[in-house]
Amino acid sequence: MISIYLRKTVSVTILLIMIMQFSCRVDHGLEPINSKITGTVTFHGDHPPSTDEVRVVVAKDFPPKDIKSLLFSNMINYREKTAEYEIYLPKGTYKVVAVLWKEHNESWNISNVIGVYGGSISGDLLIPTYRSVTIADNNTTVRNINIQATLERVNRDAKIKGEINFIGDWPDNTGVMAVGAFSSIPEPGDYMDYFFSSIFMDYSIPVFVSSAEYMLRVQGQDTVKYVAALWIDDTFDLASIRDVGYYCDPQDSTGLKPGSVLVPADAVKTGINITVDFSKTDIQ
Repeated sequence: MISIYLRKTVSVTILLIMIMQFSCRVDHGLEPINSKITGTVTFHGDHPPSTDEVRVVVAKDFPPKDIKSLLFSNMINYREKTAEYEIYLPKGTYKVVAVLWKEHNESWNISNVIGVYGGSISGDLLIPTYRSVTIADNNTTVRNINIQATLERVNRDAKIKGEINFIGDWPDNTGVMAVGAFSSIPEPGDYMDYFFSSIFMDYSIPVFVSSAEYMLRVQGQDTVKYVAALWIDDTFDLASIRDVGYYCDPQDSTGLKPGSVLVPADAVKTGINITVDFSKTDIQ
């Protein structure tokens, strides 16, 4: 069951990133909205010094039909072990309720989800199984939408930065381009292996571009065995996931051996560049 839930939730996460780049305001018209969801966020771990704010985010549709289906709560107090929140919402069913972390001087990024309603945590690993929430009418308050959130997922002291260069024509059925740091090389096509071997993944890489910069959060002094660009089709089916390029060992003359990355504590490792040549992939 976890496999099914993970597949659904990561698909939802991928879909959310497609609308995070736009305005998240919703015009409810003139009618006041009295209905809402409320709950408690329980934080695990210590918040990073770079924390700017934390909010609860809600997505109504899966797949989302409109960018207005994404809503944010007010800021919540991440400095305490628990924090109350509420979001006023029109009646309806909301597929995902999650906790999102934001860094100082950085934009909101769906990769920084630290908790999901219905999910669980194990250390810094988020198991993002999810449950939908239904509001029966515009005067209903749905209570106890409680979420476990792990700040350890974003409490990383080091970063990997680089550029992805794209060669050739993008496949017409491209849905998402992601980049990930892994503790081992995942089994191709095994989305569970991609999830459990990932140290950090960012689904916000723009598509149909010639190049894009990226940043991954890692723990200093830990060796990252694999940094790769990942393609997913426009049905957001995780079975379609493909490695389409990876960071190569600069000492390997063949240019085929994946390179590992060791970032010192409290440091940023730059120049971890990836080339994606779509003509050399098996994407149909």
